[in-house]
Amino acid sequence: MRTLLKTRLIPAMMALATLPGCAAAPGVAASTSNAKLVQGPPISDIVTPFDKALTCLNGRIARNLVFSVGAVLDQTGKESFTDGGVGKFVTQGAGDMIQSALFKAGATVVNRRDPRVMTTEAEWRIRDTTRQIPSNFYITGSINSLDFIPGSGAEVEVAGIGGRYRQNRILIGLDLAMTDANSGLIVANVPLQKQIFSSEAGIGVGRFIGDQLTNIDFGGREREAIHFALRQMLNLSTFELLTQVMKADNYADCRDFVDRGHGYIDNTKTAEAVGALAKSKAAAKAVGAPPPGVAVSLPAAGTPTPQPTANRAASSVPATAPAAGRTEKPYAGSSGNFAGSDGGKSASEVTEQAKAQAILTQ
Repeated sequence: MRTLLKTRLIPAMMALATLPGCAAAPGVAASTSNAKLVQGPPISDIVTPFDKALTCLNGRIARNLVFSVGAVLDQTGKESFTDGGVGKFVTQGAGDMIQSALFKAGATVVNRRDPRVMTTEAEWRIRDTTRQIPSNFYITGSINSLDFIPGSGAEVEVAGIGGRYRQNRILIGLDLAMTDANSGLIVANVPLQKQIFSSEAGIGVGRFIGDQLTNIDFGGREREAIHFALRQMLNLSTFELLTQVMKADNYADCRDFVDRGHGYIDNTKTAEAVGALAKSKAAAKAVGAPPPGVAVSLPAAGTPTPQPTANRAASSVPATAPAAGRTEKPYAGSSGNFAGSDGGKSASEVTEQAKAQAILTQ
């Protein structure tokens, strides 16, 4: 008995004696010195799969159009203060992410995220607020759903050897809208959702070595980064909002940069417009006519132009023009005529803001 006690006690005491030497390990230090900090991976800029689609719009949005971002709130109501939880599940900085997406698209953006400096300086009478640039459009919305989808898994063990696998999902949904600041009209809207995937896998082995039971277990967990996934959703939704007020031929090629492996927008007005444009181009190519958006050289002055017969004209003009061939602008409601904001202009006169907005749809 004494021999067994010595064989177990002596190694334990020797291990205890070596603990002071562990003070040099990261995060551990003597009480009178600073702990050595762990150096992780390097800092890098944030890149999402939808950045190329956004940067493709750079130069296609008039610089004199001014955008701003209002409140984009976490309306999920989900918080966690147990088991290490620190509060809300979703970031409160979604509006700043949208602002970054607008910059990637080359838009002119004014700060409406935190006007406290301007307001304070105006109160101190050292800032003229009339010199502030007004917005043509502003984006608002909310992250309004966060659902925990019950997962499933399996575990099998035979003769002390077994494996296990489990998976779970979180469903995030958001709605964003872009509003014409001149009229309050919502000119673009997009709802998006994404499932956040997580899984766990492992294998365990249990064996008797002599009269001692030994268990060995290996495993790992993985889960998508919630806020990085949210940034991707916001980038894609910003792209969708901007293109909803543009002509299809101005952004159709940019949609090709939206990788369907990371996201897709198939049930929106932009998808319908691009589909109609593709059909129109295919039909024009089949009959030898120039595709939409291609300039056609006109005949010289004095050159007679053949006129179709009445029967041919009547049979060739459809009762209703296809969506891609209609002459109205996708955003005619806010790029049309408005009365002057000062009330002194006629109702038929186009305001400067409406003129700027009309550039986006040309």
